[in-house]
Amino acid sequence: MLLKKLSIVTVAVFISTGGLFSQVPCTTLGQNPETAFPVCGTSLFHQGIVPTCGGALMISPCPDPSGIITNKNPYWYKFTCFVSGKLSFLILPDDINEDYDWQLFDVTGRNPSDVYTDPSLFVACNWSGEKGLTGASDALGGVSLIECSGAGVNLFSSMPDLVAGRNYLLLVSHFEDTQLGYTLSFGGPGNTAVITDTLPPHMANANRASCDATQVMVKLNKRMKCVSIAPNGSDFRIFPPLANVIAAAGINCSNGFDTDSVLLTFSQPLPFGNYDLIAQHGNDVNTILDLCDNEIPVDERLPFTVLSSVPVPMDTILNNRCSSDSLILLMADSVQCSSLAPNGSDFIITGPYATSISSALPAYCANGLTTRIIIRLSSGMTVPGSFRVVLQRGNDGNTLLSKCDTPSVAGTFIPFTILPKPVANFSMPASLCLPNAVANFINRSTIADGTENTFQYLWNFGDPASTPNNTSALKDPAHRYNSAGPFNVNLRVTSNGGCVHDTTIVFTNIHPQPRTDFSFSKPSLCIGDAVTMTDMTNPMDGTTLQWNWTLGDGSVRTTASFTYTYSSVQTYSVTLYTINSHGCYSDTVSKQITVYPYPTVYAGPDRVVLSGGRVTLLSQVSGNQLQYLWTPSTYLNSINIPNPTCIAPQNDITYTLRVTAEGGCTSSDDVFVKVLKMPRIPNTFTPNGDGINDVWTIQYLEDYPNNRLQVFTRAGQLVYESRGNYKAWDGKYKGKPLPYDTYYYILEPGSGREPVTGYVTIIK
Repeated sequence: MLLKKLSIVTVAVFISTGGLFSQVPCTTLGQNPETAFPVCGTSLFHQGIVPTCGGALMISPCPDPSGIITNKNPYWYKFTCFVSGKLSFLILPDDINEDYDWQLFDVTGRNPSDVYTDPSLFVACNWSGEKGLTGASDALGGVSLIECSGAGVNLFSSMPDLVAGRNYLLLVSHFEDTQLGYTLSFGGPGNTAVITDTLPPHMANANRASCDATQVMVKLNKRMKCVSIAPNGSDFRIFPPLANVIAAAGINCSNGFDTDSVLLTFSQPLPFGNYDLIAQHGNDVNTILDLCDNEIPVDERLPFTVLSSVPVPMDTILNNRCSSDSLILLMADSVQCSSLAPNGSDFIITGPYATSISSALPAYCANGLTTRIIIRLSSGMTVPGSFRVVLQRGNDGNTLLSKCDTPSVAGTFIPFTILPKPVANFSMPASLCLPNAVANFINRSTIADGTENTFQYLWNFGDPASTPNNTSALKDPAHRYNSAGPFNVNLRVTSNGGCVHDTTIVFTNIHPQPRTDFSFSKPSLCIGDAVTMTDMTNPMDGTTLQWNWTLGDGSVRTTASFTYTYSSVQTYSVTLYTINSHGCYSDTVSKQITVYPYPTVYAGPDRVVLSGGRVTLLSQVSGNQLQYLWTPSTYLNSINIPNPTCIAPQNDITYTLRVTAEGGCTSSDDVFVKVLKMPRIPNTFTPNGDGINDVWTIQYLEDYPNNRLQVFTRAGQLVYESRGNYKAWDGKYKGKPLPYDTYYYILEPGSGREPVTGYVTIIK
């Protein structure tokens, strides 16, 4: 037990140096799962000595990094549960200071050696590192079905639940190598499972086991103890007493503790006739005992008959009933392999057409005997019909001989049938288009006997990516493909008689979906502009034949490209799908194009400004995302705002306002700015009629619409006045020339200009 408590590092050192466990084969009966002790639930098992062996790792739910959980120094026990319930058992070491471990397995329907490899067989275990009494007992403190190795681990596991009808194996492992034994007992407080077989022991039947009737095989009604069989046969006698039983041997008793068959040997051959086999106490003072030491009743009689050897008849023909190039003949009993003519001349085949046999050989030979013969044909049988295999004397001079040399009867026969085979066939669509490539397959399979309505179908659409939808059992299925293939479509048809035929057709006519695209000649429009729309579809493996445009305003077009003008301002969704030469519809592509309005532009009223002054241009504009541009830029404080200021202009000027709105749509308008220059007033003029300087002309005064000019004499008399519509003064007053002199004037230009005063002299 000490090693179970060592650290993993220490144990690893022991293992690496060979100092812990090494595997030693177990050869003693009971020390392997295959030779386990059979258990009667009412019995105690005392093992006085435990031979050292084992060391193979056990499959266990316990973590076992150091390899401690092994079948070290094992004994195995097997039992069947007859009533479901909880199982209690105890393992009492002969030396209470020794460590015993155990593990329970459910091996129903399994090879006993599977306990080393299959974790699903586990039921319960206790690998505690403590010493002393151990087992499965709730009453003694068991709380878990799994107790693993280590110091302080509970020596008792909880009681496992057994299920009626299932078979179990119990491993008891002795951790020390002292070879001291233990006592194993079943039952105890809380035990409800029944592992005791209550069926009374009896002989079941007896049959001749040798051709000369010197041996009989006795079948028991259940497995019984090998040790209870008297080797000298004294457990049996026969009536009438025409021979003595001189030997008895349990079948497979050399490799186990129990058997269900006993071979009896007589002192001489039994004549043909009826006999009773009678059980009696042998020189071992018992009849044969079951596992709980119940004996077959004394004087129990078992009738049996010794018959003369009979011919072995043919029993069954195994063949592919749809087409055969060989037959398998099953005999009702064993025949001698050597009695079979290898060239097949022991048999002929009769039927609606000739069929020859090329050979006949045993499928196997066990002790020179076989029950299975393979008859090979010179050519395959494919045409339907009813046939017979007829037994005859072969070129070896005999028919088939039984194990007791009795020949089978020539002329006997066994019938067999070759059934018609279906012919698998189907049709599929001529062409499909992705992405909606749903293929409707039409079954066109036939059979010669007209039983198509009994067919079973198995389709494989050759499209593993679609699993689980890649197969169908329907007669006329449909399958949706998601790629162009090709696909190997297979139909397997099975007739009512089980005959099968299949065919594969390569489906290549799935076409990819055309990929639609188109372009606009310009990304956006101004109202009244034309746009050209051009198809850019990829027709894939076809040619585009149809175009289906919707322009978003109720209009449609059916050509590859065209020019179109929208009549109103808005955003339009233009869609296009196409159809190619395979009839495949493209995807539908939608793109938007916006028709924008032109901005409304009024550059404002013409403006008047004094030279050197300033005036603001009063434009009025409407639209979205407006951008402004005034040209020329002369005198303006900005050219990119709606209302720039004209500063200190010197001359008249016309400005153009160009406004660009959303979509790049542009409008423009002009505004005129009149610059009122300072009137230029001469101080003399010569109204002498010579055409030179005859009038007093004030330059730029005509630009002032509200001007007022007054001229006075030295004495203050008003001699000239004009208002608004300026006209140059000719130096006259009331139509008469004024004398040469100096006159005084008051000029009120208006338009914001300050009045000006001065004098002018008339010179002759």
